[in-house]
Amino acid sequence: MIDRLPERLDLLATADAGRVLRGSIGLAQLERVVPLLTATEGELQVQLELGKDADGTHYLYGRISGAVQLQCQRCLEPMNLPLELRFRLGIVPDHEAACRLHERYEPLIAGSEPAQIADIVSDEVLLALPLVPAHTDSGMCRGVLQDYRPSLQEQRENPFAALAGLKQKN
Repeated sequence: MIDRLPERLDLLATADAGRVLRGSIGLAQLERVVPLLTATEGELQVQLELGKDADGTHYLYGRISGAVQLQCQRCLEPMNLPLELRFRLGIVPDHEAACRLHERYEPLIAGSEPAQIADIVSDEVLLALPLVPAHTDSGMCRGVLQDYRPSLQEQRENPFAALAGLKQKN
C-alpha cells in the first residue's frame, strides 16, 4: 500500500502490479469542481485499488470521503455536502473495449499518457453533486426566508382578479 497519491499514474502498469494508493487531495486541485464550490479549503480522502480481475479486466476500485461546500439554491447560503463515494472503473485502452466491458464496471479509458489522479477524483465528485443543491431540511433555510418581504412591485394586483369578479356576477 502506498500512503501518498501521486499527481500522475500509469493506470495499466499500476493495475498489472496490483497496488493500493491512499492519501488526500486538496479541493483546490479539482479544477473542474472548484467553480461549483463556495469554499476550496479542505481535502478529500481518497483510496484507489488497482488490479486485474479473474477475466483479465484491469480495474480501479475507489473510495472518496470528505465534504464540499456548495451554495443552497433555495436560500443562497453555503451548505455542506458530505461525500462518501465508492466506484468501480474498468480500465480500457479505447472506446471499442469500453463497449465490451462487463456491466459491473464503468469505463475509464487509459490513453498512452499517465492519468491525472485529480481528474479521476473530479469526475467522481462531479457525478455525485446534485443538479440543484439545497439544504435537505428546508427549516435550515427558513431563517433567511422568513425575513423576506416582497417589494411593492411584487405586491401588485393579480391580473386574474378581474376575471374572478366577472365570474361572481354570473
